[in-house]
Amino acid sequence: MLSLKECTGSEIGEYCTIFVNEYKMDLIRNHQFSQLEAHQKANATFNTSFPDNQPAKNNSLLRITKILSDVPCQVGYMWLLYYPEEQSVFIMDFYISPEYRNKKIGHEAMNNVIAMLEEKQMATLKLRVEPDNQAAIGLYK
Repeated sequence: MLSLKECTGSEIGEYCTIFVNEYKMDLIRNHQFSQLEAHQKANATFNTSFPDNQPAKNNSLLRITKILSDVPCQVGYMWLLYYPEEQSVFIMDFYISPEYRNKKIGHEAMNNVIAMLEEKQMATLKLRVEPDNQAAIGLYK
């Protein structure tokens, strides 16, 4: 069983470290940013959307928990940005911890998010994937 739960302040702070490191590496690898520029941009992006570890308007950070061997394990996060006037949601970030990848957890989380968004009457789910991210491309197909 997999569950999605809105993150609180301390959980948002834990995610910040993951997001900044992952996004920084993406900016360096795919957009030729320097280490410093990438770190500054990643921090600014996060702090604009989660000032003081609280979600800014229309931002939502979900903690993904999966029961494995009867033990709840925090396996990842999904950051959503809502556009209520368009009835759409953009996936800003979808992170599954490395030790839980390639176990179909991403597929299960996506199915849960889609069901949750349908209940909220959101008509469209959008995202962007780097062309070299074959794992993500496979997930979203």
